[in-house]
Amino acid sequence: MTSLKRRLTWGLMLSLVVLLTLQWAVVTYAINKLTETQLIQRLQREGETLLAGTHFDGNGQLTLDARRLSAIYQRPFSGHYYVIISDQQRQISRSLWDTNLNIEVLKAGKKTALYLQGPEQQPLLVVAHGYQKQQRSITIAIGENLTSLHNSMTRFQIIYALVSLAGLIALLIIQRLIVTNALRPLRSIQESIVKLGRGEISRIESNGPAEVAPLIEELNRLLVAMQDKSRRSRESLGNLAHALKTKLTLLNQAAERPELNTEPEIRRNIYAATDAISQSIERELKRARLIGDAHPMHKVDLKTEIAQLTHTLRQMYADKAVNISWEITGNAQFHGDQEDLLEMLGNLLDNACKWCRRNVSLTASGADSVVFIVEDDGPGCAESELNLLTRRGFRADESKPGSGLGLAIVYDIVSSYGANLTFGRSAALGGLRVEVQFKP
Repeated sequence: MTSLKRRLTWGLMLSLVVLLTLQWAVVTYAINKLTETQLIQRLQREGETLLAGTHFDGNGQLTLDARRLSAIYQRPFSGHYYVIISDQQRQISRSLWDTNLNIEVLKAGKKTALYLQGPEQQPLLVVAHGYQKQQRSITIAIGENLTSLHNSMTRFQIIYALVSLAGLIALLIIQRLIVTNALRPLRSIQESIVKLGRGEISRIESNGPAEVAPLIEELNRLLVAMQDKSRRSRESLGNLAHALKTKLTLLNQAAERPELNTEPEIRRNIYAATDAISQSIERELKRARLIGDAHPMHKVDLKTEIAQLTHTLRQMYADKAVNISWEITGNAQFHGDQEDLLEMLGNLLDNACKWCRRNVSLTASGADSVVFIVEDDGPGCAESELNLLTRRGFRADESKPGSGLGLAIVYDIVSSYGANLTFGRSAALGGLRVEVQFKP
């Protein structure tokens, strides 16, 4: 299942990365274009200054007034260069040394910007402009080394990227805090549902966000409806059982009539039939209670309940002097219906006491998933019959009293909780070993 917090975090992170990357690219492009435009304008002004210092003498020779030149054009490979072309005449700055730039002649009024490679592999931006002076065409090209500008742009990009990364991390931290705070009510709802499962509360009490509030209301309404239906169903089953038991009592009373003294076989058949029907009613009522139980589960005090249960069984089997030992290890806890626990352990211990020679053992262990183990030192059960023990009416030994319903009822209770019921031979006592493991 995908985490909502993870999805929000990844979604916002990808959005911020795309946004900041796009912003970085746009800002870098804008600054680069702005710098380039300003540089071109400055080089154009430099070209106009050179144009003002250029003239032709009486012989038509191109000359340049040295007073109009900046000293930077005189230093070799200074990064600032010019080329002046008129007809077959060409003058280059001293800074170019013996290097020449491939500049085409432009007509008057034409201009262009070029990226060329200058001396010493310098990247140059060259602005060339065509002029008309003294009835002659002149092309003036001014170039400047872009290395310093490129280095400045690289430093700016790195600094901007680091600042953006720091901003991204800060925004992600803030976003995580916001999402965590926004989802905190859901955590409260989750805790309420856990408490509901444990029986500590009967409805979900949580002030969740407006988007979740309808869900909480529907869950609470469903809980109330299920409890109400369960109550009505149990009442109906109770009324039906009462009516049937009343009729069974009348049948038993009829069997006691003097007219049947001469028919003992009929009387025994009536008693057997009414007893079987009564046991079936009891069993079906218990199954209906287990299946229809919609009430929240409660935490049962294992120590108190097991102590009382074993005390009762010792009294029931006082003539046999059964030694029942029990132990609760770790933080074993049972969350469920108290009657279910007593019914389950009561049937298991009663079965063990019935078949044991002297000793019966009960162990409860685990925490979230409690495990009950009941063992005895009796004859045990054949491996081929272990899977038949929970079948209704099955009795491994017909010489022992009973209806064969005890372990079937245990199986129904265990199944209603989604727990596991397994049978085997006890390694410690030698008899039957029954293990019931509840899921967390």
